[in-house]
Amino acid sequence: MPSDIQDNAYKILKFLYNRQKELNDEVYIDAKDVKNGTDLTVPEVNDAVELLHESGLVERLQVLGTAPYGFHSVLITARGKYEVERRKSIERALMSSGTKLPETGSGVTMSVIEQPSVVALLQSLFRSVKPPVPEGSPYGFKEEDWENVARKKAQKNVLEVVLGYKFQSSHYKTDELKNNIKEMFEQAVNRYNTENQGQAITVEFTPLHAGYGEHLFNAIARDIISSDIAVFETSDLAPNVLIEIGVALTWGSRVFLIKKDGCPDPPSDIFGQTYAVYINDAKEFLDHDHQEKLYRMVERAIRRKG
Repeated sequence: MPSDIQDNAYKILKFLYNRQKELNDEVYIDAKDVKNGTDLTVPEVNDAVELLHESGLVERLQVLGTAPYGFHSVLITARGKYEVERRKSIERALMSSGTKLPETGSGVTMSVIEQPSVVALLQSLFRSVKPPVPEGSPYGFKEEDWENVARKKAQKNVLEVVLGYKFQSSHYKTDELKNNIKEMFEQAVNRYNTENQGQAITVEFTPLHAGYGEHLFNAIARDIISSDIAVFETSDLAPNVLIEIGVALTWGSRVFLIKKDGCPDPPSDIFGQTYAVYINDAKEFLDHDHQEKLYRMVERAIRRKG
């Protein structure tokens, strides 16, 4: 049965997920708003946010003068949104099977199947994610791969942006798409440098390679894990792009999905990620606030680097 802190953590995660969908933007939510929106006590909020932060499900901002709260504000990450979607998928599957869903913190009751093994399985499925133990690595990763990741992460004045896409597509001109995506991030970073005197952030833009093989996949995974923002073009729903999205979500990268106007939406399991629709090979985006939202994404990514 989930512990109280796990229940509280998931309650906060759902609150942040729903608030972001309401606002249609990535925003940090103040500590007081989290408390008021979840009806938890201050100690419960502090403990739950600590658990979520250690799990990579939220980002938190800490500044002086936030007592009694242990943080200023909090933002749900791509991994956090994925966890909410995962649990929703489990709930839908149980409902369609005729299983009575468990109340938070009350254990599991079954309407039809009551075998102990099934009950234990459902209890584990409804348990919130605990802080990850960094034991696993992408297939074939070696020590030098992690050294490369650490080196890039240590570059505080470089914003690492990667682009996953189908190498050849009928929906866009590949070179134009890459150039337009790179240019829009460079413009956002130039604005950041202008508005923050003394800053000299540069953009390192890396289109992910096409094709797979052990060595090549290592390079792709290494670039994704090293990135501050991972952009994925999903118009074709290409398998390689969906695999790359999975890598980004697993390792907590900030995920930004784009697609050409009129193309199918991404699968429901990843539809909750930050998302934008474009025309003219990503030269223009249909959301009139796209530039401002992109700038705020860049600003948060730079602040996260410290």
